[in-house]
Amino acid sequence: MKRVHLLILRSFIGPFFLIFFIVLFVLLMQFLWRYIDELVGKGLDFKVIVQFLLYTSATLVPMALPLSILMSSLMTFGNLGEKYELTAMKASGISLQRIMSPLIILVVLVSFGAFFFANRVLPYANLQMRSLLYDIRAQRPELQLKPGEFVNMMDAYSIRISSKNPKTNTLYNVQIYDHSAGKGNTSIILADSGYMRMTADDKQMIITLFNGYSYNELEDSKSLKSYPHRYDKFDEQQIIIELSGFSLQRTDQSLFKSHYAMMDLQQLEQMEDSLMGSINERQEQIYKNIAIGNLFKKRDIRTPEGRAGSGQPPAASNLHAENGTHESRGNFLKPKKKKLRAHENNKTTKPDSLHKTSSEKQVPAPPLTAKQTPTINIDSVFNLLSYRDKSRVASSALTYARNAKNIVENSVQTLEYNVSYLRRFQIEWHRKFTIAFACLIFLFIGAPLGAIIRKGGLGLPLVLSVIFFIFYYILTLTGEKLVRESIVPAYHGMWYTSALFFVSGIFLTYKAATDSTILNIDTYLNFLKKIFGQRYNVVDKLSIQTENIQENKAKPDNIYNSLLNLEESIDEQIEAVNTNLQLTEFLGTLFALQADSNLILFERYYNNTFRIIINHRLFHKKNIRAKIFEFPAFNYKDFQDENGRLVIRVILACTVLLTPIVAARHLMQMLVLRAKLKRIKQLLPELQVMIKIHESEFKTYENPSGL
Repeated sequence: MKRVHLLILRSFIGPFFLIFFIVLFVLLMQFLWRYIDELVGKGLDFKVIVQFLLYTSATLVPMALPLSILMSSLMTFGNLGEKYELTAMKASGISLQRIMSPLIILVVLVSFGAFFFANRVLPYANLQMRSLLYDIRAQRPELQLKPGEFVNMMDAYSIRISSKNPKTNTLYNVQIYDHSAGKGNTSIILADSGYMRMTADDKQMIITLFNGYSYNELEDSKSLKSYPHRYDKFDEQQIIIELSGFSLQRTDQSLFKSHYAMMDLQQLEQMEDSLMGSINERQEQIYKNIAIGNLFKKRDIRTPEGRAGSGQPPAASNLHAENGTHESRGNFLKPKKKKLRAHENNKTTKPDSLHKTSSEKQVPAPPLTAKQTPTINIDSVFNLLSYRDKSRVASSALTYARNAKNIVENSVQTLEYNVSYLRRFQIEWHRKFTIAFACLIFLFIGAPLGAIIRKGGLGLPLVLSVIFFIFYYILTLTGEKLVRESIVPAYHGMWYTSALFFVSGIFLTYKAATDSTILNIDTYLNFLKKIFGQRYNVVDKLSIQTENIQENKAKPDNIYNSLLNLEESIDEQIEAVNTNLQLTEFLGTLFALQADSNLILFERYYNNTFRIIINHRLFHKKNIRAKIFEFPAFNYKDFQDENGRLVIRVILACTVLLTPIVAARHLMQMLVLRAKLKRIKQLLPELQVMIKIHESEFKTYENPSGL
């Protein structure tokens, strides 16, 4: 058993590391292709480039690791199944779970390592990579002159050339706009030719120009509105440009540490608690601004100013008096008392006054008890007001409503942004666990899938791995988007994809352990045939014919040889079908009036071979029985017409309009025949291995003494 485990580990570890570095390299090239415009022409040192690639590769590990495990496990078990090593292990009594046990232990360790990497290494790598990328983006590009384009350098010079000789590095028709004085285009230099070179310390660039003119607009010291023009002719002139600003300037990394991708679990939890506290505090503040301080003001009607028996109406405490003054007390507004002036002649009061005169006695109203609830008709109070007061009350109410609406809209936008920002920290917290769990999930998908399809190499495993990973990646992104938009909770959006693939992995593992043919197209074709009442495997076809027949006691060695002969006969039939698919032979079989006798003999030999196995003790073995049920039923009438049908087919084939239809039908029969023969040939070696394994067991059974 140890040898089996070592074989599995050796078959897995090699492809795993190879695929991991290949996937990492492909993802890195994709990343560089995305940011190639921001990296080229920056004059970066080799050390900076190596650091950037190293940190970028570290950030891509969470994506490359699950894909590598999926593909390597699929290739490992696909190779074992294709070489019948997996069949031999199962026939020896080793279950698929025991075969997978060393890989499960290894991948569990890898999952713990992936969690530690995502929690400790990945935040540091993201911090270094993103800060370095920010500095590279801000890096001033090295001067690269392109013909016909202006290139700005150090915000002091703008240079344009018409052509350039790459061999001699000579520039032609050079135009230089000097902005070093900060006064616009006041200095222009035109030259027929020139060249550029760097100093030994790479701190300065020297531009040498030949045969040119310099045009300058000078500011007159006496008059600011006068700009005298001067031009100079030169045979050779040098311009020295300082390149101190071209070196890479590193930014303080503490500016990036507040990003959610650069925190570990503890920091994410602290940030989440802080954001939740600020959101709750903001919600309480909104409630106070709207419900208490703006829209719904509480008024105590049991105060002397608001009692029912007073001269002031209960709801009038919030209304404007004629002079528009108010006095604030508690949670309500009380109008100031106003002295009413009488006319000097008739000593009468103003007709629109609602207050009583000081000569009238006020009868105090009894105090309100706790059980009494005063009722106020707002419409009645509003109708008591004058037209001017009504206008003021309506205007004030409209102002309060508009202010409340603005507060609500602005507060909702702020809260939505804060909640969205909070969701990103929650997503990152769950992501550290889902990365580790994905490694284990893809093992339980890749290993049983490889055991079912029994195809090794790099072709089919690569296609299936990419399909599964793309599907997983799309669902993960969908879940993250739902969480960011607060449609579902964070644990739902981040874990539903893992739960779906985990259930799929368990299902595939169960199917692989029971030798299921879930990915075999013949399984679904046989299912359809069963629905329409057709027999779909060799056991169903021979079960009626083998009833009441005594047990066959043939030696397993003879059965094994019969299967070898059957395999040779299948090769002959496949070769014959390939020959008949050629144009001349195809036309000969299309107009033939006699069935193929070799195909009839093959059907008899095929059925007799399996009839012997079905009546043998070998058929009681679970693995052999399951394998025999995979062999399809073979009937030559499905591929060859009988004598009467042959004549009809020839007659129809001679009809010009029906010739393509008859030829297409005959071609389909031959293609289906070849496919079924190849299917039988694929299953025969597995059955031979099982019979060979049980051969020694039956020898001991037949000769218990060992003689």
